[in-house]
Amino acid sequence: MQALLQQAASRLHAIEDRLTVRTQIAAAVAAMSIVLVGTLAAGAALISYRHTAALIESNVAGIASNTSARLDRFMATRQQEMKLFAELQPMQRLWQGNPDELRSALEALQRSFDFAWIGFADVEGNVVASTGGLLQGKSVATRPWFKQGLDRIAVGDVHEAMLLASLLTQRANNEPYRFVDIAVPVHDASGKLLGVLGGHLDWTWASNLIKDVEANGGHTDTRLSILSKAGVVLVGPQQETTRYAGDELAGILKVGDGTLRETADGRQILTAFHVGRGYRDYQGLNWIVTASQPAGVALAAAISSAQTILAIGAVTALIALSLAVLVSRRIAAPIIAITQEADRIGRIHGPTMLARQSGSAEVVQLSRALRSLLRRIGLAEERTKEAELRATENAVQLQEDMLKLRQLADTDFMTGLMNRRSFLAVADDAVAFCRRYKRNMATLMIDIDHFKKINDTHGHAAGDDAIKRVAEIVSQSIRTTDKAARFGGEEFVVLLREIDEETAVLLADRIRTSIESATVRYGDTVIPLTVSVGLALFDESDRDVQDVIERADQGLYVAKKNGRNRTFLMTATDERAAHAA
Repeated sequence: MQALLQQAASRLHAIEDRLTVRTQIAAAVAAMSIVLVGTLAAGAALISYRHTAALIESNVAGIASNTSARLDRFMATRQQEMKLFAELQPMQRLWQGNPDELRSALEALQRSFDFAWIGFADVEGNVVASTGGLLQGKSVATRPWFKQGLDRIAVGDVHEAMLLASLLTQRANNEPYRFVDIAVPVHDASGKLLGVLGGHLDWTWASNLIKDVEANGGHTDTRLSILSKAGVVLVGPQQETTRYAGDELAGILKVGDGTLRETADGRQILTAFHVGRGYRDYQGLNWIVTASQPAGVALAAAISSAQTILAIGAVTALIALSLAVLVSRRIAAPIIAITQEADRIGRIHGPTMLARQSGSAEVVQLSRALRSLLRRIGLAEERTKEAELRATENAVQLQEDMLKLRQLADTDFMTGLMNRRSFLAVADDAVAFCRRYKRNMATLMIDIDHFKKINDTHGHAAGDDAIKRVAEIVSQSIRTTDKAARFGGEEFVVLLREIDEETAVLLADRIRTSIESATVRYGDTVIPLTVSVGLALFDESDRDVQDVIERADQGLYVAKKNGRNRTFLMTATDERAAHAA
């Protein structure tokens, strides 16, 4: 074997001896160019394909995720609407009152929101009142939504309600009614269960949402579907059929989101899925939203990108081969001289510019080109430094803009005080701090007296001036560590840190008297202005800041009831506070 290698080496040397330097350079450069360019082009094409395919998969997954989020937010909003309606103070007398009045209230709720039917059933399961009188007087004791609603807020999956559907107007396309149930337990002021408030959402809203995404999302080739947690298609192609089952369904429900390749009608399909896990208090029904595109359409851009890069690589290889032939014609000595000179550039005590070389037109041209390149590199370095400086300035400006946007998001636009969302976040931290370190904290609930009369008499602009004036006095009266917020309308909340009961009462009354003595002018009219203040101190029995605020609000109610323009301290042991809770 060794003898064969030696014989091959001898023949190669013999060939080299018969070839000119120009031919050897041309052959070597051509071979290296083809190998390097081919490798780079193939690698770049592969990377581009994978990157583009990943972007496309991410885009399809984003469609499924966004659609799933819209479904969960819609259901969370409807659930919250039902819960708030069941807890409304004015509804307390209607639950056990006149069914006609209760029906009117339910129909008002139905007109405001997206419910096909809303009804209230007593604890025995008899429908006391309902929208349109549908099912009124009937028993729903065996219905799952009623049974679950006796214990907790319940949301039922999509189903057909044959009895209710028979009472509704038949659709033009004879498509059966399908509903999603929301049930909320109703209690009186003492906590006694009165019955269940149930609502049926017409499932067509989900179909309309899917159509809206497909029509307006700019994804003409994407087909969306909604599946139940059992893998049955609720909205989309092949409705009411089982699309996923067994281990495949279990895997989808476990991971929550991702992409997979499917085959339909002999075509490869790229499908992204997202499992809805709920939103805020809404626990979710594990609906699976899928977004599907034909793989040929979805990955067309990736394939085209890879093909383009390979074509560019082939052209580049041809250009490199041509350049190799030209390079081989150069005289070796000047090239070596230029190489040696260039190798010294950038080193210690080395030159900063190439010396001019001569010997042939090609060498002179190369010398000039390399000298020009070095000058451009120097210029490019300067521009790079300038670009880095501008990028730093832009980053600082971006941070300032983000800070301004964050301040706008946390501030009430009219008064400059904190809004409800930002206040509650700060208040929650304050309660946690007080509970951990055994510190004191108080909350003031301030409400402008006869504010409706101000609006009706002097106009809403005068009412706005009154709100701004009260906010100004409150801000000037508290410490920098205290926080004030406008909760809405003419209602303000103040959080007082590190304060005892006596100081809190004095501060609350000082704010009240300052507002009473203040002057609010609107044109030539002087508007008298007073406020009522409810005060509550943090107690260890409070579950969170909402308990303190609710107790302060009860104190405000007592202050209003006792004649307004006064401050009332509502303690945690006060029977009225316990009754309100």
